[in-house]
Amino acid sequence: MTAKSGRGPPKNPLKRLAGYIYKERWLVIVAVAVMVAGSFALAFAPKMAGNLIDVLTQYVRDGYTGLDMGAFVIMILEIAALYVFGNCATMLSNRNMTIVSRNATQRMRRNLHNKLNRVPISFLDSHPSGDISSRLTNDLSTVESLIESDLLNLIVQILLIVLIAIMMVVVNPLLAVVYIVLMPVSFLLIRYITKKTKKGFKLQQSTVGDLNGFMGDIIGNHALVKSYNMEEVSERRFSEINRRFHRAYVRSKFASGFIMPVTLIINNLGYICISIFGAYMIIDGTLSLGGFTAFLLYGQMLGGPLQSASSSMNQVQSGFAAVDRLFEILDVEEEPDESDLAKLDVSRVEGRVAFDSVTFGYVPEKTLFRDVSFEADPGSVVAIVGPSGAGKTTIINLLMRFYEINDGRILVDGENTREINRDELRKAFGMVLQDSWVFDGTIADNIAYGKEGATREEIVQAARTVGCDTFIDVLPDGYDTHISEENSQLSVGEKQLLVLARAVLADPRILILDEATSNMDTRTEALVTKAMERMMEGRTTFIIAHRLFTIRNADKIIFMKDGDIKEVGSHDELMELDGLYADMYRSMSSS
Repeated sequence: MTAKSGRGPPKNPLKRLAGYIYKERWLVIVAVAVMVAGSFALAFAPKMAGNLIDVLTQYVRDGYTGLDMGAFVIMILEIAALYVFGNCATMLSNRNMTIVSRNATQRMRRNLHNKLNRVPISFLDSHPSGDISSRLTNDLSTVESLIESDLLNLIVQILLIVLIAIMMVVVNPLLAVVYIVLMPVSFLLIRYITKKTKKGFKLQQSTVGDLNGFMGDIIGNHALVKSYNMEEVSERRFSEINRRFHRAYVRSKFASGFIMPVTLIINNLGYICISIFGAYMIIDGTLSLGGFTAFLLYGQMLGGPLQSASSSMNQVQSGFAAVDRLFEILDVEEEPDESDLAKLDVSRVEGRVAFDSVTFGYVPEKTLFRDVSFEADPGSVVAIVGPSGAGKTTIINLLMRFYEINDGRILVDGENTREINRDELRKAFGMVLQDSWVFDGTIADNIAYGKEGATREEIVQAARTVGCDTFIDVLPDGYDTHISEENSQLSVGEKQLLVLARAVLADPRILILDEATSNMDTRTEALVTKAMERMMEGRTTFIIAHRLFTIRNADKIIFMKDGDIKEVGSHDELMELDGLYADMYRSMSSS
């Protein structure tokens, strides 16, 4: 992915994530403050419990006399209050962080969606849709969990460890030395392991994207897979990706799995040492039973935060890997801002189009077009034909400014398209592609996609123009019939008629038909072709077609090969020329 030029945002994932959390900073501050207070309460409770035991021990030594029952009950209530407050603090902070995570990821999701609308088509063309979808779902869900619980839990557990260590020093400095010596060893080992696992977690998230992309392709084209008997091939491909995911998952989890055992071993060693030294000090009289009990409670308490911190460290590493993958999208260089470029009055566009010595290549080191020039008069029909890879679709990509030319000019009504605002320019064009894309919604919604705020009357009129009202009217819910790409009551031809109605509603001055009838049978193609002919009236039209008999009536036919225009003329003129076009036409007619 291409990063933005310049200094750019900080690379530390925590700093980058903080930018999305900043708006809820007061909720975060309250959550952290409450958790700090709760941690202090939990850390101080064992010391109080030790004092309580010392009071009871003294009461027994004094022959069960001299106990201040009121003070004793107050001590018990104070200990209970500390534990209740500490755990209630956890619930309150979790509630706050849930709100923070929802709002932060909502903003990030919106930014990601908006970003994808601003990135060049070249980025979407060069990245699998399944991987991008995985980032917007799986990775974003992981980040949500990171903000909601993992990160705060890690901070709180580390704070608890520090507080417990301080209280250990307060209770008995000599015994505390045991843990103070062992804890740095534990943290150094954890740091070493997490450094090794970060790369593994990122590979794991990336492989999930590959897996989702493959499954999306297979499920969406299941009939095609079965028709070609490719089940075994797809199974092998799936197994290969699944094995990669399994290896990445196992390696990252196996390495990170050392964290908890390491912390447990070190904590248990410390616990054993405390027991041995503590027992000796009690016998020696330098440590009270209450102090020893408090220290044992701290030793027991320390195990929980260490285990929780080590577990959270795994989740945080996975979360940071997801953050990196999301910011890889947010760092992609956007299409340049063209708000200062000239606007285009679409209502006054005549539709005169010209390529003037255009040079272009998808990659700098490989030029596809060299000095390509042609003209299309207003209202004329221009067909672009040629073998696969000749550059036919590239002509359309350049017309729409999906890609920028390297040299030369593309003119619309005499104006250089690079000097016209990109969004305004595209309003003059309407596209009907080979794949008849419909989305989840009603038939009316799908037609209205061509014009924001379209009325029902305009939708119905567009449908009548291309003739798709005939099949819409017989549907049970008419224009309110619900359809989707995966589940539709419509045939391929009927879907394409809907797409044509969508383009009619947009009322473009220049129409692009890119293999619009290539997936249809002869009868359906004839129906759609008639609809297209009605739609083409008065509009400059570019037709890309493999079946040459569909474009015999075009005003101009451009024959392309290897990124170069080889022949230009009407059908009769090119047949009389008896060149490349004539050879291709005769070969198709005889097949």
